Amino acid sequence: MEDFRREGPRIDVDALCWEVADDGETSALAVDLSQGGIRIERPFVGGRSREVVPLQLEIPGIDEIMWARGDVCFDQVIQVKGPAGGRLGLLRRTGYRIAMATRRDRRMLREYVFDNYITYQRLASSAPSFAVQI
Repeated sequence: MEDFRREGPRIDVDALCWEVADDGETSALAVDLSQGGIRIERPFVGGRSREVVPLQLEIPGIDEIMWARGDVCFDQVIQVKGPAGGRLGLLRRTGYRIAMATRRDRRMLREYVFDNYITYQRLASSAPSFAVQI
């Protein structure tokens, strides 16, 4: 069995993403990103997820669309309140391992993830810490 654990940092994002199928594109929100994977969320509308999916990802802050082939690592449906769950009140979360992408797109993704991870680490380390004494 192959080991698909992350080899680098993971960051939270709000990025547009599309799963491409024979009958068109399904839009989703990318909420978690690493250099080798992506977690997306969208309202559950029924059906099963395919195991291999062409993906398009709009890299935030960069006027570029990344194309990749994603292999499903997990797929879950959860109950949520509000508009995120659509008319059924269900949200589908799917984690994809990026199995194939151009060298250019992989480099762009890697640089984006590491740059944002480092920025977050700097902000977190410079934030004042508050100790509560009882």
